[in-house]
Amino acid sequence: MLAIVGAAAICALALETRSERTVTSWWILNSGLSPERIIPLAGLGVAIALARGRHVVVALVTFFLGVALGMLFRDRYLALMAGVPGATTHLFLTGPLSALAAGLLLIVPARLRPWVLPFAAVLIGAMLGVATTLTDPTLNDPAISLIAMLIALWILAVIGLSGQAFWRAWFAIAARILGSWLIAIGLLLGGAVIAARHPALAPLPPQAPLTDGGANARRFETPFPEVNRPRDLSRSGARPTLP
Repeated sequence: MLAIVGAAAICALALETRSERTVTSWWILNSGLSPERIIPLAGLGVAIALARGRHVVVALVTFFLGVALGMLFRDRYLALMAGVPGATTHLFLTGPLSALAAGLLLIVPARLRPWVLPFAAVLIGAMLGVATTLTDPTLNDPAISLIAMLIALWILAVIGLSGQAFWRAWFAIAARILGSWLIAIGLLLGGAVIAARHPALAPLPPQAPLTDGGANARRFETPFPEVNRPRDLSRSGARPTLP
């Protein structure tokens, strides 16, 4: 029921007006529901399913706090990651970092997970905020940010509440396996981006050095070739004057 309600709300926001329908729907399909956004959120939802009581509320609050921080301090993050090879063409590694944070959250021991959960939620939320602002095709339309947060809340609520409602003893083992996969995905994606060879500009051909005589001659040349060219007295018909 919750999944149906969330999908209906997202579709209603996506179909606001005729002019914005195509742009918003394109963003939802290509960025909002892309694997790089969904996979870390799914890992965080599994961690929420493993949490109990107030830790679930803390995880949700810190996640949306991270989304707000990512949107506010996006420029500082971009300046920090500008020197990483290939980061500018892959959304500044927001996907790999989110996957690594979700994976580490799932493989830590159960007694440490409640303490790691807020920090991982902040990081995943911040990466989502940065990616949302970078892929926003409407130039800072609040609807895109609202849709991104609704999609994230929908995924976290569906996975987290479903995991707590249908709890089984083997969920903890499956969560660690999923965490190892998320770490592998993050390392592979990030390593592929950094290790990829990027085209470099070809160096300019070397220029022939000028000798001193050529430099002095060029210095005293005038921009008019007729003045620099010696006269041919035999063709002009003029006679040389005798001293």
